[in-house]
Amino acid sequence: MAKSWTDMVNEAKAAVHGVSPHEAQQRLQNDPEALLIEVRDAESVPIEDRAPDVVMISLGSLPMRADLEIAERLRDRRLEDRSRQVITT
Repeated sequence: MAKSWTDMVNEAKAAVHGVSPHEAQQRLQNDPEALLIEVRDAESVPIEDRAPDVVMISLGSLPMRADLEIAERLRDRRLEDRSRQVITT
């Protein structure tokens, strides 16, 4: 039987630990290679509310942009290094 969307979300939540905004800021300061991704649509996040150096990649396009199996022109090169720390909002 195929997994439901809820099952997949619950599995992901169990495997991925959230961090507070303060902890995210500390991680970004301690790791200059860390990548902060804002997953809300760019139009919905006013420029003045965006964190410095945030990368805007909407949640809907993030899986494709990070997929190393699709055409290079469709990927985001910043997501190729699987050892890179990524923080999403």
